Amino acid sequence: MRYTKTLALLCGLATLNLSAGLHASDQIRPPNIVVIMSDDQGRWSLGEYDDRIDTPNISYLAQQGVRFDQAISPTPVCSAARASFYTGRTASQHGVHDFLSDKDSNQKDWLADERLISEVLSDRGYRVGLFGKWHADTEGYKPVRGFDRWLTYDERNTDWVNQYQHSGTVYFSKDGAATSHTGIQARYLAESAVDFIDESGENPFAAIINFVEPHFPFDGLPERLVSRYRAVARDIMPLGDSSSLQASARIAESVTEHVEKLAQYLAAVTLVDEQVGRIMDALEGRGLLTNTLIIFTSDHGHQTGQYGLYGKGNSTIPQNLYQDSIDIPMIIYGPHGLVAPGQVRHEFVNLYDLFPTLTVIAGATEDLKHYDGPGKSLLPLLKGERLTSFRDFQHAEMGNARMVHNGRWKLVRYYQQNADDPPVDYWFDLTHPLGERAPVPAPSEAQQTQLVSALNQFFSTYEQAEHSGRRIWELPRHNAIEIWRR
Repeated sequence: MRYTKTLALLCGLATLNLSAGLHASDQIRPPNIVVIMSDDQGRWSLGEYDDRIDTPNISYLAQQGVRFDQAISPTPVCSAARASFYTGRTASQHGVHDFLSDKDSNQKDWLADERLISEVLSDRGYRVGLFGKWHADTEGYKPVRGFDRWLTYDERNTDWVNQYQHSGTVYFSKDGAATSHTGIQARYLAESAVDFIDESGENPFAAIINFVEPHFPFDGLPERLVSRYRAVARDIMPLGDSSSLQASARIAESVTEHVEKLAQYLAAVTLVDEQVGRIMDALEGRGLLTNTLIIFTSDHGHQTGQYGLYGKGNSTIPQNLYQDSIDIPMIIYGPHGLVAPGQVRHEFVNLYDLFPTLTVIAGATEDLKHYDGPGKSLLPLLKGERLTSFRDFQHAEMGNARMVHNGRWKLVRYYQQNADDPPVDYWFDLTHPLGERAPVPAPSEAQQTQLVSALNQFFSTYEQAEHSGRRIWELPRHNAIEIWRR
């Protein structure tokens, strides 16, 4: 078992009494848990932030729950971010730094030594189900420990793109057995999750529902939704932008193409919102909503025309840590006593904070004694407490690139393959009217010292030598097109 970091141990001890009190006084049993994770969804793409985007059900969760306006992903690429959600640890701790390919990965069982949130919840008596995208390891068709229901994609007899089809026939693995569904994929996943909820009996349930929307391909969405956005897409995100980094992947070749892609992307967002409403209705109709915690989030952000790019951290060479790539929606709704409704919080929070949060809410605080990740329980924020400090800096990484910012000044540091070569630093001013289109001159010496120190201290605490992104060229290959090997 990994040695416990002092900070994590203190966190676990501090939350022990809080969790015990929660279940003794506020709840008859631990709350049910529903995690809804979209794929490649930037925070900007919700109706909460732009009323031309139609997401009324997610807005209801925000208005009756807590909206976190400074939530980020720890790594702006699917597998790495999802691995951090399931483990509560950084990429430089669990070792997944890029998307994993069944065909091109040099390793299997990337998370073999990790304690997963599914195991934490299962050990506390939860029935745990996964519906949709897993992608935190290779050979995803194989059920993973801690899950009682496993409905994810099966690449054994099809190509990897099949899982991202929004409509048509998609091939799945249901508890390890091959199956398929023809129709609107998102609706099938929502209905399958409701079926699982109905099977839960007296045990609390935890349903993790991972939609592939609004991930590429930008086609195949219901026309009734796409048609809503074609007329406004250009106003929501006009085409015609650039940045100092070279594009590595998709760009829009024309305004017409961009309008259609963006309309499809936003239609996918609205399709997910409809499934959120369907799940909430199912919970309410069964008398379960008042004791269910609902989390809506995404694995990372997305550029959908910003800087003339389509994609996330690997949309540029070298990889980027743009705010558009790392900013994610995070909205949490739940029972009274757990969640003080109507809040908008501006604390720096991260996707990996959900691991200790769910651990505490499930009453599994014993697990926190062995937790050495950087996550912090969000429960005090959910309950509406005023804190004098929570987190002073945001951190993210992708391979040999690392980031720290304090809300204004941002440092992105690229470590070199030759460890004797100094890192390459880029500074950004997040208040600059041109955003991160180009680096700016470094801030004052005091500001530089503060941010460099914060970056070094964070990663010296939350990395393991055998998984460190500073050694990315020596680590097992994730896929055939890793961005740092181009």
